[in-house]
Parts: sequence; C-alpha cells; structure tokens
Amino acid sequence: MSEGIVYADVKFKKRQRTEGKDGDISNLPTKNTELQILQAAYNQNLTSALMIKNRELQELQDKIKDLQKERAGNKDSPKPRNCAEDWEYYGGKCYYFSPDELTWAQSRDECITRGGHLVIIGSREEQNFLDQKIVTKMLKKAEDKFWIGLTDSTNENEWLWVDNSSLNSSTSFWFGKKEPDDWKGEKGEYPEGEDCARMGEPGGNTEWLDFNCNKTQRRICETKSPL
Repeated sequence: MSEGIVYADVKFKKRQRTEGKDGDISNLPTKNTELQILQAAYNQNLTSALMIKNRELQELQDKIKDLQKERAGNKDSPKPRNCAEDWEYYGGKCYYFSPDELTWAQSRDECITRGGHLVIIGSREEQNFLDQKIVTKMLKKAEDKFWIGLTDSTNENEWLWVDNSSLNSSTSFWFGKKEPDDWKGEKGEYPEGEDCARMGEPGGNTEWLDFNCNKTQRRICETKSPL
C-alpha cells in the first residue's frame, strides 16, 4: 500500500516537472520574436543617430569651408571701406598705384603727402599681390613701370627701404642674375648709375630692376589700413 502511494507521488511530480519544462520551451519562439523586435528597433535608432551625426558633421565641414573661402576672399579682394578712395586693400594695408609719373624722390615725397610711403615689400605674398595688380594696370609701353621704396643712393650696393631698413635677401625679387646692374648708359651718359628700384614689365615680368632715380616712373604707395 505504501509502495503505491510512493509510486503515484513520484509519477505525479515527474509529470509536473515535465509540464513546466514544456511550458518554458513553448514560450521560446515568442521571446525570440520579442528579442528580434528589440534588436531591430535598437539598430534602427542607432542608424538614425549615426545619420544625424554624419549630417551635423557634414554641415560643420561645409561651414568651415565657407569661412575659409570668405577669409581668403577678404584677404585678396579690395575693401574700399577700409582704404581711401583709389587705394586698394591687401593684408591689413592699403596700396595706391599712381596713374602719373614722377622721379623717385618726388614719388617718395608724394606718397608721404598722401599719408603713406613708397611700398616696402616684406614677403612673397605681398610681392605676388603687387604682381597681379600692376599687370592689369600697366600700359603697353616699354617704360611703364612703378617705383618701389628701395634705393642704394647712400652707399652703392647697400639697398635700403624708405624706412632705412636693410633689404632682406629672402624677400629680394630682382630680375635675373644681372640685376641690379647700376647701368651707366651705353656711353657713360648716366655717371650716377641706377640707384632706385622699380618693378613691372609689359608682358608679365614684374620683378625688380634698378633704374636712374631722376627718370620718371609711376609709383606704388603704401599705408596701414584704418581698420
């Protein structure tokens, strides 16, 4: 009698355990589906977030490019509001390219009268700017050139700017290896030689050449921008 009770009890418990296990197994497809839905939603949210960040990054890069272009344009283009009439802006300075011709000394004095001085060229960038400008302003004649603020009239071969600073070899833009040549004329008719510097040449050459200071040329004046 006691053995039957034990057997029934064991059989019942075994059946309970089996039914519980089967119930858990039957729920697996549902749980897998829920996990797949959650994973898909997570992936979608992650993809959306990445797309938003990529778009924001692209917009930021576009703004940086626009600012760089604007900065470059502001540096290279004239700013009439910053310079007096007929002066052109570049790199914090204003430049005047004269239409008339004077001797070097007269040009120096006339630039002072205008509140500036004959141009002092201190960098390759400034030289390039002047190159580009005078090419568009030169007339088609051989001697249509511009005085700059450089002379060795005090001591031969000691080239000084109008502020008495020495010419730096790293920012020296003489034409070829023969300039300056202190030419005194074919028959020595210019005994004083060539002690003043000019730039500009129809056809594209805008490097420096020495020239007789008493000859007349156009001039480039320079002053600081008011702003």
